[in-house]
Amino acid sequence: MYKVEWDSKINGILLNDKINDKEEIIPPRPVFCEELDLLGFDKYWNYPKTKEPLLWSIGRRYYNKGVWVAEAKGGNIYESPELAIKHKLSLEPINLKLLLKKNEEVLFIIENEAMDFVEYVHKEYKDKVDYFAVAFSGGKDSQVVLDIVSRVLAPDDYMVIFTDTTMEIPFTYETVEKTKETYQKAYPGLKFHTARPPKDALEFWEQFGPPSRIHRWCCSVCKTAPFVRLARKIHNENGYGGQPKISVFEGIRSVESNRRSRYSREARGVKL
Repeated sequence: MYKVEWDSKINGILLNDKINDKEEIIPPRPVFCEELDLLGFDKYWNYPKTKEPLLWSIGRRYYNKGVWVAEAKGGNIYESPELAIKHKLSLEPINLKLLLKKNEEVLFIIENEAMDFVEYVHKEYKDKVDYFAVAFSGGKDSQVVLDIVSRVLAPDDYMVIFTDTTMEIPFTYETVEKTKETYQKAYPGLKFHTARPPKDALEFWEQFGPPSRIHRWCCSVCKTAPFVRLARKIHNENGYGGQPKISVFEGIRSVESNRRSRYSREARGVKL
């Protein structure tokens, strides 16, 4: 299991299986100029408007070259957060090519282990299930999963299912369409499907109230149920009856929550 540590020289992170507990950090996310603009960091820092990330965040704390430089406190949909600035900065884009180069060997091992797992699953279940599918959301996790699966399985051996909750932002739809175009050009036999709930999300909001961490009706109503209905429809259109059996590849990061950190890599009969 690889852990994460700062590489202050390149303002990056390194994957390492020999990190001690003091050096290990929670995996950070890259921060781009749009986020800094939205929160008001442009009042305190100078930074270019680039496509590359500029620094890192763990929770609501911001880090530059491994140093905690700011924190966002409070705020909600109506009020901006309070920014606690610890250091005045002039930021430069993170060199992604160099970052990837320094993690190249570890990424090669991780990628190939993941591809071996996909190959194992396909061999293990190809005579036990009716379909293989990649659950695609348009986000980075499902992009990685689709990339891995596409390098192992033939395009006729699986399908891609995007579940449109009708609560997606425009960039998500744009990404889905670009992905579909790119992959179908490379693999003409690959089938993309879109699952949608029977009603627009705003109608469900009026019926159930807005979704929240506690009131999580949206996953069942807008994701799982539409996915299952689409699978049945595809099964029926192929001339079969009954409930189809599907092996689904999906991307979930263990660092997203304590609950997800306990998920098994392989499970049967679970909710998507």
